[in-house]
Amino acid sequence: MKREELIDKYIQGAVTSSEKEDFDHFFTTDVDFKNDVKVIKNLSIVLGAQDRKDLKKVLLNFETKIAAHKTKAIPLFKKKKFFIITSIILLIIIGCYLILSPSANPDVLYVDNFEIYPNITTPIIRGENDRNKEVMAFMAYEEKHYTIASNQFAALYNDTQKSYFLLYQANCLLAINQIETAIPLLEQQIALNDAFKEKSMWYLALAYLKNKNKIKAIAILEKITTDNSFKKEEATVLIKKLN
Repeated sequence: MKREELIDKYIQGAVTSSEKEDFDHFFTTDVDFKNDVKVIKNLSIVLGAQDRKDLKKVLLNFETKIAAHKTKAIPLFKKKKFFIITSIILLIIIGCYLILSPSANPDVLYVDNFEIYPNITTPIIRGENDRNKEVMAFMAYEEKHYTIASNQFAALYNDTQKSYFLLYQANCLLAINQIETAIPLLEQQIALNDAFKEKSMWYLALAYLKNKNKIKAIAILEKITTDNSFKKEEATVLIKKLN
């Protein structure tokens, strides 16, 4: 399948399990692919377009209006120019959208702020300890095999009760868009009140944001700023955009 078609299916929520693996691989290894996904996803959210054809229709309309005012226009669909121009248009559209709208779009804010939490607990020395269950889980995590890693982290938490496994399992679930399943894990981790609590609070705020639960998201973000916690600056910016 062409990568453009893969992006379209992802935007429409129609990718199969095998296609999702291909998508995750391209997303994490190809910077251009990742940027294309972000541009098209944000445009789709803001403009309400469902696929690349709809986007082209909207963008062609922009081009027509430019031409009508005798402004020099660059053809939109020449190879490698399409995404440059859509990026520029995206900045204009989102800027206007944020000014005119009483609150920013939660989906756009989630995409802009969600990044998988890095492995800071278990150094991986490949070939020396690959049989260790924890190392194997983090290897899957770092290789973006999030469904596998999620199951492994769940088993590890049941066996060891080490709280950071809850945070990493929740990150796996957020990465594969299983928000409802991730939320109770993050809440459980926060209740343990340990060194990973502030990280879990940030990801819980994003999970509520993705779930369109603005009130709970803002409540957690405000606590993050008050406690001078992890991601305080990002939380401050998000609050301003949500209010």
